[in-house]
Amino acid sequence: MASENISLICTTTQLDNLLKKIKDLTSINSRIVIRIEKNNILLFSFVGDTFKDIHAFKNYIFQFDQIFTIKKGEIENPIFFISKNGKSLYRKLENFLDYENEIKCKISIDTDDQYVNFINFSNSKLDIKIIGGDPLIVGSEISIDDINFLMDIDKSLFNFRLNRIDFLKIKKIGAIENELKSVLNLNINNKILSLGETKWKLNITDIDYDDISFSFPKSYFNTINSTDFIDIYAFDGFILCKYDDYNLMIILETSI
Repeated sequence: MASENISLICTTTQLDNLLKKIKDLTSINSRIVIRIEKNNILLFSFVGDTFKDIHAFKNYIFQFDQIFTIKKGEIENPIFFISKNGKSLYRKLENFLDYENEIKCKISIDTDDQYVNFINFSNSKLDIKIIGGDPLIVGSEISIDDINFLMDIDKSLFNFRLNRIDFLKIKKIGAIENELKSVLNLNINNKILSLGETKWKLNITDIDYDDISFSFPKSYFNTINSTDFIDIYAFDGFILCKYDDYNLMIILETSI
């Protein structure tokens, strides 16, 4: 097995930004995939065995220099780091945030498949070695271009805006009877779009679209980051919450 090393540095502010995103992604799945390219860094988590058999997918995209600076070596081809337990990764690395010291990151890469063997994080006080998880085919399949193509909002069937009050109301009522594998229903009836469950619904907005009904897992909907408003796009087979810095895709359970 051939390997090579790349040396990076980051500040505590940059690491804090990265860790906040990792922590958020663990709400989808504990497994975290980081794809590091020359100019960009893609973080994502998903539920499913492969990207073609997926139930939910959430990602963040950074410009490379928002997180790291290269000190030695170069990134010619994308490299992949797999964390089987994102929560554990977060808890270990957050210890560096107690210091103002610059953080050194030595990455050991298997040049046969471009997966990370380990990353050694260190400063003048602390040294932590993080072992990379087993390679996943899905990690090398997904690129930023693929995400932008799949989640092109111009291809959506329709879209609507959900405000913070309505979003929190849906979460609050939905938590009263929160059974395993509960689903939320999205209905358009007589030009009115509503969200809810079998026994209740909340009217969201008027919409010029034909009557339609479909459902999706409530647990993934609850991982939406609460903001003043949330733009939701409906596609053939999934719904998408799209922001400047992240995407959340939820696959539909049924379509009627």
